[in-house]
Amino acid sequence: MKISTSILIGLGAAFQNLHITEVAGDSHEDNGDASFNSDSSVVAPTFSPETNDTIQQGDVVSNMSTSDPNVGDVGYSVFQALEPPTYLFEHTDAIMGLCPPRFLDSALIKNRAIPTNNWWGNIIAHDSNAAIQPIWSNPYSLQMVVDKAPFGMSVSYPYRSRFSGGSSGNNGAVKYYAHGQNREFQFSAVEIINQKPSFQVVDWADQGVTVKFTAASYGGTMVSDLVSGMVYSSMKYSSLTPRLVSSAAISSINGQPCTGQIHGSKFEIVYNSGQKWVLYALSSDGLSDKDITLTADGPFALKSTGTFDGILRVALALEDSWLPTLDQHKSCIVQAATIDLHDDTSYAFKWKTAGDCSCGLLHYAMIHHSETIDKSSGVCPVEGMVAYSTTRGAYQAFTTPKNSGAPVWEIKETQPVPEDFYPSRKITSDVVQQQRIVDHLRGDINAAWSIPRDGSYYFNGKAAQKYASLCLIANDPAIVRGDKSLLNLCLNKLRGVMAPFVANSWTNKLQYDRIYGGIVSSQGFKTRDLNADFGNTMYNDHHFHYGYWVHTAAIINRLDPSWNDLPKLNSIVNLLIRDVANFDPSDKFFARFRSFDWFRGHSYSHGVTPFADGKDQESTSEDVNFAFGMYMYGKATKNVAMEAIGKLMTRVNTHAIKTYFLIEDANQIHPDKFRPNKVTGIFFDNKVDYATWFSAEKHCIHGIQMIPVSAVTEYVRTKQFVKEEWEQVLSKESIVTREDTGNSWLSLLYANFAIVDKQRALRVLQKAKMDDGLSRSWALYMAASFAE
Repeated sequence: MKISTSILIGLGAAFQNLHITEVAGDSHEDNGDASFNSDSSVVAPTFSPETNDTIQQGDVVSNMSTSDPNVGDVGYSVFQALEPPTYLFEHTDAIMGLCPPRFLDSALIKNRAIPTNNWWGNIIAHDSNAAIQPIWSNPYSLQMVVDKAPFGMSVSYPYRSRFSGGSSGNNGAVKYYAHGQNREFQFSAVEIINQKPSFQVVDWADQGVTVKFTAASYGGTMVSDLVSGMVYSSMKYSSLTPRLVSSAAISSINGQPCTGQIHGSKFEIVYNSGQKWVLYALSSDGLSDKDITLTADGPFALKSTGTFDGILRVALALEDSWLPTLDQHKSCIVQAATIDLHDDTSYAFKWKTAGDCSCGLLHYAMIHHSETIDKSSGVCPVEGMVAYSTTRGAYQAFTTPKNSGAPVWEIKETQPVPEDFYPSRKITSDVVQQQRIVDHLRGDINAAWSIPRDGSYYFNGKAAQKYASLCLIANDPAIVRGDKSLLNLCLNKLRGVMAPFVANSWTNKLQYDRIYGGIVSSQGFKTRDLNADFGNTMYNDHHFHYGYWVHTAAIINRLDPSWNDLPKLNSIVNLLIRDVANFDPSDKFFARFRSFDWFRGHSYSHGVTPFADGKDQESTSEDVNFAFGMYMYGKATKNVAMEAIGKLMTRVNTHAIKTYFLIEDANQIHPDKFRPNKVTGIFFDNKVDYATWFSAEKHCIHGIQMIPVSAVTEYVRTKQFVKEEWEQVLSKESIVTREDTGNSWLSLLYANFAIVDKQRALRVLQKAKMDDGLSRSWALYMAASFAE
């Protein structure tokens, strides 16, 4: 499915809600600004979270009607990136009283949506501490040193400072591993040694951010583009005197003791720690070498003998064999990358560069890139040039072809994913009778349904998807034959519990935040609690929370296309998708792909507060639930571009989860002492911690990677992995050995274990207490569909 320009325009129009039906009774005459009291206390963050071809397309199951406001002639739609209408969401600036961005040009605020969950987010994260926490481009860590002298930007290779600790109780495994922070190489300047410079983020892109230091009294600047996977770290100096600092003493430069002056454009610097960094000096446009004269400034620093206008680039050299390659590509300066989405199986990184790239771009690729880069285009690995990231394994250096124009990585991602909500295998009538699925379905549909108006967008979302999934079963002729009574009852109840969400009339309404540009819960503004609803107001976990609502809306569009409130629901859901996965770079009202990082292949959960170990991700299954839900929503609404983007995200995410988060015995990504844990737990940029934010119980650490149960589950959690996880960890836990049917986590463990042992799982699922996002009929239905 090719994503054409006209289709993207049509998707943009759908996202912007060009034909929104006004929600009666919810019109606002003004912008509806939420007020805040800056004198009231703020609660500090703790962040304790918590295809089936047999399905008949009957009268109820059909595609979306042409009267739906989001369906039109995509080839002729006029694209406008519009601000969310105030009759859907009140607009607010209240986050300025809680977590305003810092180190950001004030002219950008309200004129451009600000990324909240990006890998470099620590730089602008609100913090009462003057220091800026590190970020990880990998294989380097980077730190903007603005709190105390010497000021500047440090570059380190943290893999060398890995440490681990604790005991998980899993076959001798450690509980966590992490990395120390050493300022191995720091760009600074004589003019800012003791005088604090001004510092700002001045630009960003899909993969990259630009930072700028300005010497207060001198006006000179240092500017650096920071890009995921960069081989060289670069600093462009203007009218400043470079000073280069290290935490280790200099042993030699170009093979000679560091005495007197040294002149040139290349310097191989060896420190007494044994590390080697190669420094290059280039002209300001990067097109030619530019000599600089350096002299020792004590045992830990070098400084220029005069001001310098040009670019200094430094690269790690783990092996001397790397040096010719580093020399050859030194003038191709990566500045950013744009993600180009071709169709549902392919995408590209289009690298923005400066300097001379006639020899190609040298750049590090992650393991899942190495497995999917189209090498027929001339992009090829550099033999023997491998560095190690903090938490994602080996990074292999690749070069783009010589004299090929702008550098591009073309990537083909063919991970299998479901084609439908329904399991790929039909359940036989014998199994339906044996497992009493119809009886359980009737009981689940007739039970009291509740989505509290004062509830959490997370927990209420789980409930909504659970209820909607019941309607899917009630639409399966293999279960209900030709009887539509259960489906009609299910859809009627679903309309009822969804009505307050559609009207945005909950106690804690959704609001549009004009500062960062996103849809957030108003609860955090009311309570001044950064943790409210797991930090939703602070942009935590939006892909988790909103993924449930997107998935639910996809089911409703599939099963109930004539519902009168469907246009209203879709108007809300389109904006939630735009909040999490906005694809349009010209849209100043929402960040582009807020949560999903196309380079890393997974989302980041953490929002606008800082973390010493960087951004994190916990529940991979809820991550892919958003992507799969977006894919199914695009399919149900006949929005071919949204369907393709969601499907591609599902493929990429599935690949990354299997590579970095779920640890089969053959998976060598993580340290030997950690791998017996089988899952990562909380996955930071600098640390992997076998834990959750809400419980130390192993069944929770593993179970949070299993929710919700859906058609995509078995595509992410392979039979081999589930078997190993069960035999090596879960089968030994008391919740399993005692068959603790009163613990609702058991229902998730066995819904997962059905991939390996269906009969045993079905027996337990008949009596286990269900997770709050799982019904008994859905658990049995999905478990029964797995292959023997």
